[in-house]
Amino acid sequence: MWGRPTSMCHRGLGRGMITYFYWWYFEEPLILWKAARIITKKIFSEFSVPVLLRTLFDPWKRDVAYVENASLQELFNIWLGNVISRVVGFVVRTFTILIGFILTMISLVILLAFILAWFLMPIIIILLIINGVTAIFNG
Repeated sequence: MWGRPTSMCHRGLGRGMITYFYWWYFEEPLILWKAARIITKKIFSEFSVPVLLRTLFDPWKRDVAYVENASLQELFNIWLGNVISRVVGFVVRTFTILIGFILTMISLVILLAFILAWFLMPIIIILLIINGVTAIFNG
């Protein structure tokens, strides 16, 4: 490890290419997959989806009114206010959960497409070089 410098000329071209392809197709995809999982989990947790699912029917901003010894009209108004607070909380949390799921799925698709492109990039580069050389010689 600390001895002679290991450059392409010391290891030989064949061994260097094997090392390169091993890194490209085995080591780096694991790192990319780990990064994709971290990014996806981060987006999911930024929207607090598990917490929102647990508190889906809770009142909005915990806005609940209580009164003792109130008339029937006051009790009805307080009950109506509490129901409206729960409906508002349900609607806001539902939209936030949906947006969280949608953005998580979009990010997952983009990251998986990037990982697929990572696997195909060497093949695409070789095909483009072949296409360019044939275009030059065919005029």
